[in-house]
Amino acid sequence: MIKRLQIKIIAVILGTLLLVFAAVLFVLNTSVNQTSVQRADDFMTLIIENDGLPFPPSEALMPALDMNRRNPFLHTQVMRGGRFFYVKIDQNGNIFEENLMMMFDFRSEDAMEYIASAQRTGRQKGSIDIFSFMIAEKPYGKILVFLERSIDILLIERLYQTSLWAAGIVSLILACLAAFLAKWMVRPIKTTFERQRRFISDASHELKTPLTIIGANADVLQSEIGDNQRLEHIKSQSVRMSELVHDLLTLARADEGLAHVERSRFNMSDEILSTALEFESRIFEEGKKYAYDVRENIYYTGDGKQIKQLAAILIDNAIRYSDDEGLIEVSLRKDGGHIRLSVFNTGVGVPPEERERIFERFYRTDESRSRDTGGYGVGLSIAKGIVETHKGRIVVTGEYKKWIRFDVAL
Repeated sequence: MIKRLQIKIIAVILGTLLLVFAAVLFVLNTSVNQTSVQRADDFMTLIIENDGLPFPPSEALMPALDMNRRNPFLHTQVMRGGRFFYVKIDQNGNIFEENLMMMFDFRSEDAMEYIASAQRTGRQKGSIDIFSFMIAEKPYGKILVFLERSIDILLIERLYQTSLWAAGIVSLILACLAAFLAKWMVRPIKTTFERQRRFISDASHELKTPLTIIGANADVLQSEIGDNQRLEHIKSQSVRMSELVHDLLTLARADEGLAHVERSRFNMSDEILSTALEFESRIFEEGKKYAYDVRENIYYTGDGKQIKQLAAILIDNAIRYSDDEGLIEVSLRKDGGHIRLSVFNTGVGVPPEERERIFERFYRTDESRSRDTGGYGVGLSIAKGIVETHKGRIVVTGEYKKWIRFDVAL
């Protein structure tokens, strides 16, 4: 239980920290990408607003500017913009102006391919390979501007890669931190739980001896004075206390991880059938109906004694809480890759909101009814522990005040 609690705490801490870190990386990468795209859009918009370069591209590289003839802001943006080209198309779709001077080694044929691809998209702006493009309507027709963003794309890709590496390293660091914090947080709980577990184990061991002596003395007195109602009560309560002590020891060992499991392949059909037959006389004496459907030759690898104990607990529980002249059914079958054990009984059942709680130790849905049946409320806890030890699952279904069924999948 402590290990499961630690795992849950680690999962919560690590999940929260990773979510925050992932959000930071996402915002950072998205912001850088959007900034790059916006910068490209601003540059292409500037070229469009000026209807291309208001001076020959070769002059854009000259340091001297005639402030009366040129746009200084545009000149600065051209210097920063890098590689770009634009074309102008008339109303008939013919190119009447092409400016590739800023592309240097770029061929006119390559430009024609990008222009055709951009027009086929039907969009006003977008991206093709390493180029961003923008198309705008003009009185003479259209102007198409293409800006090469290979450097920006490379930087963004490297930023993504760096982010992934950082995420991996930070995940390892956060995992170690989460493990340390989880261990530190559960330490007081672990100490308290271990003390409680040790107390139950020690008390159970100490109670075994006096209970044995009480039972032996009751047998001696009965042999001397004959049958006596008070002695019968003493003996019956001694037996009940011995059973409770045994159950407490079983739970304590399970909590400590000391529950001995001997895994071997055995005929589960035979074990369940023999367990079901042991309860047959008791059920008929109580005037209840009994039916079992155990398929033959179902083999399972596990602890045969524990599986038999599991079946006995569920059948005993069904007998205790079935109504007068009620029905108890036991079935074992193979369903695909799982073995399914089901125990059904008519009766009051359990309210839907309490079905998970019935596996808690000493939990009772009806205190008075539990006292009448002699239950202590630990049997189902042991049953669930056996199922979990065998990596199985136990589910409760039913209709309140009518019936209930326990389904075990192994």
